[in-house]
Amino acid sequence: MPPQSPVPQLSPAIRRALEAPTPGRPTTTAAGGRRWASVSWGDPADPPMLLIHGVTSDSGTFWRLGPALAAAGRHVVAVDLPGHGGTGSWRGEHRFVETARDVIGFIAAAGLDRPGLAVLGHSWGGMVTAALPSAGLRPVALILLDPPAMPVSVMEAMTRDPEEQPGPDVDTTMAMLAAAHADWAEGDIRAKAEGLARFDREAVRAVLFDNGDWDAGLASLADPAAGGVPTWLIRGTFEWGGLIPDAAVPAIAARIGADHVITIADAPHSPQRTHIEHLVEAVLRAVA
Repeated sequence: MPPQSPVPQLSPAIRRALEAPTPGRPTTTAAGGRRWASVSWGDPADPPMLLIHGVTSDSGTFWRLGPALAAAGRHVVAVDLPGHGGTGSWRGEHRFVETARDVIGFIAAAGLDRPGLAVLGHSWGGMVTAALPSAGLRPVALILLDPPAMPVSVMEAMTRDPEEQPGPDVDTTMAMLAAAHADWAEGDIRAKAEGLARFDREAVRAVLFDNGDWDAGLASLADPAAGGVPTWLIRGTFEWGGLIPDAAVPAIAARIGADHVITIADAPHSPQRTHIEHLVEAVLRAVA
């Protein structure tokens, strides 16, 4: 387990939410001819924030981040993307901008298209989030959580990673993940195992194989429609498993501003599992 930076100073309400996370309220929303599964936390009257997961995962990955951001005064919704979690109807729309258009339909149907909407996407979700402006939506903030800057060959290799494959049952998968990740909380182990049990293989293969080289969202952010939308990059450390090499950071910083790039020291690709306090601090900085 890598060393961690000093623990951030978080409010007592946020710290309580991290120590005893409240389960999200499950909701099903009809939009675009499919039924979207999501969970939510916080007061619906508060400024909305949408959380979008990565490939082979689902909304469960945000089991601690969601309630923590709600404790900071946000109405937080975590959605299952098509072909993942409880959202079915995979239609082969693998391009990031296609998924972004679908997400915009969900946002409208769920009543989240209100002033103050911020969107955070992790990994694949970060690529989708970066594409939202070119798909027609300009939130007050785009927060990209370690969207990969990797050649397609690396993304393809994920389909052969044992940790990205469902086991015969959730308990067996949880045991495998627990043995491999002593630094994960039980909630993270369960969320990952349940996500692995519920994804559509065709969806995952299309997303990973058919988008070409991944660029951490740079091409989408270069679209004129993204101009002026405050965008933040929160990344893990490449040496500890982050998927954005240091050499790729200057081009991203030139696009969004160097002060909008936050590297969580010694964090991997999914800091919501290992560096949750540092991640909450970084997200709150982005939406301040």
